[in-house]
Amino acid sequence: MKLVRGQKPNQPRSLRYRLLWSVNTIMGLGLLSFLMFLYLHELHQRLKDRYQSLHDQAAVILDGVAELRSQGLPEIQEYVNAASRLMRGTSIPPRHYIVVRVGTAVLESGIAGPATGRFYAAVRRGARSPTHQALAEARQIMVADASQGDIQLYIGEGIAGLESRIRDQILLWMAVIAVVGVAITLVVSMVLIRLVTQPLQRLVAAVDRIGRGDFEGEILEIHNSREMAVLSSAINTMRMALADAQREDHHRNAKARRIQQHLLPVVPTGSGQIACEYKPAALVGGDYFDFQMLSDGSLIACMADVSGHGVPAAIGAAMLKSLFISAISRTSDPAEALALMNAGFTQVALEEDFASVILVHLDSTARTLQYASAGHETCYLMRALGPVEALHSTGDLLGLVATAQWTSKVVPINPGDRILLVTDGLSETAAPDGMLFGRQRVHDVLQANFQEPVNVVARRLLGAVELWRQAGVQMDDVTILAIAVT
Repeated sequence: MKLVRGQKPNQPRSLRYRLLWSVNTIMGLGLLSFLMFLYLHELHQRLKDRYQSLHDQAAVILDGVAELRSQGLPEIQEYVNAASRLMRGTSIPPRHYIVVRVGTAVLESGIAGPATGRFYAAVRRGARSPTHQALAEARQIMVADASQGDIQLYIGEGIAGLESRIRDQILLWMAVIAVVGVAITLVVSMVLIRLVTQPLQRLVAAVDRIGRGDFEGEILEIHNSREMAVLSSAINTMRMALADAQREDHHRNAKARRIQQHLLPVVPTGSGQIACEYKPAALVGGDYFDFQMLSDGSLIACMADVSGHGVPAAIGAAMLKSLFISAISRTSDPAEALALMNAGFTQVALEEDFASVILVHLDSTARTLQYASAGHETCYLMRALGPVEALHSTGDLLGLVATAQWTSKVVPINPGDRILLVTDGLSETAAPDGMLFGRQRVHDVLQANFQEPVNVVARRLLGAVELWRQAGVQMDDVTILAIAVT
């Protein structure tokens, strides 16, 4: 397929191109048809007029022949020759032929004796034919005749020369008409560009800006036609409505952002025990984390990832906070707390909504870490003097079955150990080539920084993930909660 410069493959032609192409093609074909009709009509009319002129000349010459009949055939021959010379002027070869039949004698101009019977028969056939044309001695001629008594006179003129002169005249006329037609076509094209294509291009540019989210630019009103005026007014009204909706949406999202920030716990700074890195993929996210100090001095923390993104996921996260606070007020066992949260979540969530949750109970006095994971992303226990240990899931996701149960696992801990709770946004971060960051790289970053404070570990883990993504779009919420064992 041949491409026009600036046109993308498989891109449809512009309306301006199609409109101008259609109009110019129709006008061009119309002009060509008109010129062809004009040529044929004029040629026919000019030949018809020429035949009438030859017929009138034949009548005049016939009168002269009739007056000279009494003087004999030599005088008639001289008269015919003189008339032929006068008709053809200086043309070489001769284009006019006169044949006279007087009684039984046949005379031809330019011949000092009797005419050949073959030429005489040819001009007689031409005079009687509907086209008044004949082929005589390899020449196509037009023949007109006149008769008086026993005198028959024929005047012939070569068609080749006649048609050439007529054709030259007609082609001159056609050239003038073609120039005028092209000028009219250009004027029509300019009028169409001014009345149709230019306003359409302005409207298309305005719609394109709106499609790209630019609702602030003013759209000039177009009044060159009623349709354009209505269309431009409608687009301008749509732009203003979308601008108002965008402002309201930004206001709602900002409020949702503030609400979600209010739901998240205040991470103490400078304590060195807890650090957090939280980056939602949208203005608000479905990741949720929380931690609470219990009356016995122990700490219970929660990390959750609600299905979906944006405001719906944020609503689910808000519900989990209420369920978390309610559950830990009744039990400190992570498995029992998950069961209580699940019972409430399945009552209020939609059928397609679910969440992954991990609860950890850190008892520094008993030196134990008790946790239960509802299908949550693998989390980690960083030993102060040993390898990084994985905290795997201990049951199904929250929200699938109302009566689901989970198992708590107890792990011994020591001062200097750190618990890293994360969401799957880390391991599922993609590089520009599509390769995922993966859990092994998360493990490797933690292992490489096992002696660093929790705030440094969280920051370096997030930095490694962002470096992996480079300039790519963040597709999922990323949350890291790091807790140091004192």
